[in-house]
Amino acid sequence: MEGKDVHIHADQLEISPDGKWFYFQPASGPLWKVETQYLNDENLTDKELSSKVSLFYNTPSTGGTAIDSKGNIYVSDINKKQIIKLSPGGKESLVIKDERLLWADALWIDDDGYLWIPTGQLNRLAAFQNGISKVEFPVVIYKLKIGAKPTRN
Repeated sequence: MEGKDVHIHADQLEISPDGKWFYFQPASGPLWKVETQYLNDENLTDKELSSKVSLFYNTPSTGGTAIDSKGNIYVSDINKKQIIKLSPGGKESLVIKDERLLWADALWIDDDGYLWIPTGQLNRLAAFQNGISKVEFPVVIYKLKIGAKPTRN
């Protein structure tokens, strides 16, 4: 809608396989991390807790993330229509780039080693298109063999 803010409720939240790290980011990035031990520590002030948060990676605008059993984080890059993988050490590698990845969102990894990639076309919703939906049906969910396993806690 012209002249009005569009709000996106995003949930880019991941926990490392060992439960030590909590990763989070707004849809626009970047990706931050904090040790989970601090999240429920009632003795910490807000300022003390914020001092425990650190930048993990300067991620792009994203629709979704997933984490595998080795701690690699898969991030959809909605602007470049690609999926990148971030190693636990913060090294980036390209998983796939494809024009069909229209606002890839809600990524997940299955037990057979596939990364599932729903393409919700959020950018084509009426809220982003002056009140007129430009979503093209059918909306598609792709899957890509990545050879990773999901995290099981």
